[in-house]
Amino acid sequence: MKSVILGVVLLTMATGAMAADKLVNITKFEYGKQWAFTKEEVTLQCRKGNALFVLNNSTLMQYPLNDAAQVQVKTGQQRAQPLDVILLDDINNPGQKMSVEVFRARAEKLCVD
Repeated sequence: MKSVILGVVLLTMATGAMAADKLVNITKFEYGKQWAFTKEEVTLQCRKGNALFVLNNSTLMQYPLNDAAQVQVKTGQQRAQPLDVILLDDINNPGQKMSVEVFRARAEKLCVD
């Protein structure tokens, strides 16, 4: 019984912490040829300090999308994998990954709203 109560308390705390972050789901369908990710749907997130992350919806792993997010990862404030892990190769520029500028701009809007 104690473990159930503890689980409910932890879930409530985690939900409250997530509510402070701003999120938006985006899909490959919305972006067409600009789509840069290996997954068909991801979530963009603005966290404290204007740190922008991409979340893989199926694994909930996050990937830093800007310098502020990378700093948080390097200082141990956040756990994340490198962004290149979920980026597609750019077929028009061999040896390069797809640009994430359009997604970074969309995520930055979350920080303002």
